[in-house]
Amino acid sequence: MKLHHIGIVCNETDINKFFFRPKKKNIYNDKVQQNKLIIEYNIFNNLWMEFVIPKNNKSTVHKYLKKNGPGVHHFGYFSKDLNKQKRILMKKKSFFYVGSFQPNIPCFGGNLNTMFFYNNNFFIELLNNEKKK
Repeated sequence: MKLHHIGIVCNETDINKFFFRPKKKNIYNDKVQQNKLIIEYNIFNNLWMEFVIPKNNKSTVHKYLKKNGPGVHHFGYFSKDLNKQKRILMKKKSFFYVGSFQPNIPCFGGNLNTMFFYNNNFFIELLNNEKKK
């Protein structure tokens, strides 16, 4: 697995508070998770930054932001075999499977398969852009 991106949950007004501010923004509205995504590639460390902004109180990150405030929410790892990585994480007692989504994010390669896992107030996202088998 390779670290692909860092997901930061915040309100849109919070973005300027972070050390990294997107210059050329890729903006997507995730209708399923009810989030606005502002994504930028950081050429200095070959890493994507994903600012996840809840659009309303039905957003998947609304409660998290309200409870914890703005900050790092997850690390996204690119994986060639999501099911294999899922089996590995499920064997570890400290990781809990949260769910899967299939967002379309063109700057990440288009249609994605993602899986989220939770551990101690932190999320790990596994992703790839291969078709499900």
